[in-house]
Amino acid sequence: MKTKEIMITGYGRVAKEFITLLDEKKAELKRKYHTEYKLVGIVGSIGMVYEKDGIKLNLLRNFPYGSKGLSQYANSRKLPLQNPTWEADVLVECTPTNLETGEPAISFIKEALHHSMDVVSVSKGALVRSLPELLQLAKKQNRQIKYSGATAAALPTLDIGEYSLAGSEIVSMEGILNGTSNYILTSMSENNLTFEQALQQAQEKGIAEKNPSLDIEGLDSACKILLLANGLLQTQYTLKDISITGIQNVTKTDIKKAKMNGCEWKLLATAKVNKEEVFLEVKPQVIHPDHPLYHVRGTNKGIMFYTEEMGTICAIGGASHPRGAAAAALKDMLNLH
Repeated sequence: MKTKEIMITGYGRVAKEFITLLDEKKAELKRKYHTEYKLVGIVGSIGMVYEKDGIKLNLLRNFPYGSKGLSQYANSRKLPLQNPTWEADVLVECTPTNLETGEPAISFIKEALHHSMDVVSVSKGALVRSLPELLQLAKKQNRQIKYSGATAAALPTLDIGEYSLAGSEIVSMEGILNGTSNYILTSMSENNLTFEQALQQAQEKGIAEKNPSLDIEGLDSACKILLLANGLLQTQYTLKDISITGIQNVTKTDIKKAKMNGCEWKLLATAKVNKEEVFLEVKPQVIHPDHPLYHVRGTNKGIMFYTEEMGTICAIGGASHPRGAAAAALKDMLNLH
């Protein structure tokens, strides 16, 4: 029986769901993978909770996420909050996405790699800012970075490209990569709502954030198609290289006109290979019923790969909530080993 020690940076909703999954699936992971996964440290904004023999997950689950929960757990175990100790096999990076600087995630990932740790990243900021640099450092250190949870949570976009299409030439990718914007457009279509009404409904249901700009302005979708392009097509683009248009200007009239023709509005993120260049774009588009992504409803997402050898591959679904992202991180961690 092998033992793999885990360290988490950031303790928000996704990290809390991740430790819940680790606790719930402890016996199953031992049985199926002959490995015991032991969480030894969590780094929050107030410091690090560290236990060499393993954090008591069943106890930690009783406390809330965030600094409050870490503080309560530390007090219950009479543990000091300390500076990060980089003594583990895997870093699961869950800090809030910072698109401006990528910090503190970039520094955390670099520290982990320098200490011979593999990395599973759910946070997008560091990857959007510095993926080529981080992948190069990982290669130098003979370590791996997995980040499928950052490219559409539970929908296996990156996995399909890396594993299922290995050896094939991807000529383009097209996806509905943001569940919130898709929910809003679906609500406008099915319930005859204005954009403002559909957004308010999404916020009331906890689907959209109080500040929904990343979702409705297309930035979240842009981050995901950027990571897919840089990871699968070996580009080194930044957000500045993407043409981005959000859904905030799609009107009730636009929706009605599309429906009269049997069509639907979707926020599509695309990457198209043109000779030695890749054109990246995010914008709302009208699609016909014969398009596979036409049937992606609510908070679901979808991805299409167009290849020379395997034809067109499509995947639809994938939970958009924190548990789905946490499950993607767990999958990445298992695939490391």
